[in-house]
Amino acid sequence: MTTTTLTGSSPTSVETDSARHPGIPFTRLLRAERRKMTDTRSGFWLVLVLILGALAAAVTVVATWDRLADGPNPSWTLGGAFIPFVPMTLLPVLAILLITSEWSTRLALSTFTLEPRRGRVIGAKTVVTVAATVLIWALCQGLAALAALLGEVIHSSSPVSWTIRWSALGGDLAQAVLLVLVAAALGLAIGNAPAAIVLYLILPVLTTTLALIPGLHTAMGWVSLDAISMLGAGSLDTRGWAHVAVSALIWIVIPAVVGTIRTLRREVK
Repeated sequence: MTTTTLTGSSPTSVETDSARHPGIPFTRLLRAERRKMTDTRSGFWLVLVLILGALAAAVTVVATWDRLADGPNPSWTLGGAFIPFVPMTLLPVLAILLITSEWSTRLALSTFTLEPRRGRVIGAKTVVTVAATVLIWALCQGLAALAALLGEVIHSSSPVSWTIRWSALGGDLAQAVLLVLVAAALGLAIGNAPAAIVLYLILPVLTTTLALIPGLHTAMGWVSLDAISMLGAGSLDTRGWAHVAVSALIWIVIPAVVGTIRTLRREVK
């Protein structure tokens, strides 16, 4: 009679093997999340409409430049009030779809099996979202400059002023990034794309309506997303920055923390 001794892997050997294979590189996660943003059917059409909307707005600015630039030395940023409208409306929706993609398209099992550290997946989604926002914002500014140049040439209007107000430009970029992060944080906290999109779209209307109530007017000044929207003016005082900080805490930090905890603990089915 013979006996066979089975030797199992000790915890030490498992830890050593895990250290030898550190997991998926973060750059590969970034590429995967970028593909999730643009390679799906909904993502592709949103990006296409986003770009076409910006181009259509730029063409409209060129066509109506003689009416827009009715004063001497019009600023090249005149088109910046119109060209980013469609992109900055659809980018938050795109961010929500990306953040909730694991749960809404049933990718959670494959994603979190390949990368069990869910926090890194959330981080990759956030980086891709911010990078896409900066890229689209830069595209809109480039189209605004091109529209101003073509408008001046076609309509023989006053020379365009190419002066750059860095505070206003930086504030406009910060506003775009923060509003997209609000959408991403809501999507992370709720975990359901349609519900998060609806909440994000009605949130400004809801806070503005509540601000009309006399007893809530002062409080809504701290809670409303209007504080973040004022960043584009580039001339906030100390109180204005405090409003931005509180609004970001309420609509970005708290939902992001809640959503991250939910994602880390949520059971994959």
